[in-house]
Amino acid sequence: MFPTRKASVVTVDDDPGEPLFLTPYLEQGQIEKARQLSSVELPPYKQQSFSGYLTVNKQYNSNMFFWFFPAQNGNKPNTPVMLWLQGGPGASSLFALFTEIGPIYIDANENIQLRPYTWNANYHLLFIDNPVGTGYSFTSNDQGYARSQDDVARDLYSALTQFFQIYTDYASNPFYVTGESYGGKYVPSITYKIHVENQDPQVKVKINLKGMTIGDGLTDPLNQYMYGDFLYQ
Repeated sequence: MFPTRKASVVTVDDDPGEPLFLTPYLEQGQIEKARQLSSVELPPYKQQSFSGYLTVNKQYNSNMFFWFFPAQNGNKPNTPVMLWLQGGPGASSLFALFTEIGPIYIDANENIQLRPYTWNANYHLLFIDNPVGTGYSFTSNDQGYARSQDDVARDLYSALTQFFQIYTDYASNPFYVTGESYGGKYVPSITYKIHVENQDPQVKVKINLKGMTIGDGLTDPLNQYMYGDFLYQ
């Protein structure tokens, strides 16, 4: 995100343990166990959040990392679930979590603090490291990386349908896809994929898609890159 700045490296003694892959629990019908294992407690944030990996391609062992924060004001039927997709390409969605819209941030002393103003007050926030290879999302084979927006949408759709099968309390809530920067490519891709899949009467998981939002989106590079010269005049 900031190529001219040196990253601060923090060494911790605690062993984070093995990655939590939730897909096997879903396939075995162990939904409650998946929810329990993915529960996160992170003081001073007092509310429960959920995190783990969803396998989107078994052949290449491609897994997508997510972190979900239920709304602080409770889960009402009309409380939106907001999927956030960072840009880059290759920027982790945790950037928005910690620096823009999430309920927590890391201060100059590398301590977790509560953000006084956050989308999480009234919205369920779902952050996914997208595409595979970004942030904590990974694959064991180069063939597991996305090579088109169709690939991006396919993997995201697999992750989302699994997510709503595990966290069923939010499956009927209004769903919005949001993002910024190169998310101007990702957001329309997954939104269209959901819309198309929802037309199938036999679809296994029908996502309650209501809309999408894009901030400072890169949607048309060929023309947008020319705006700089125009504005400079």
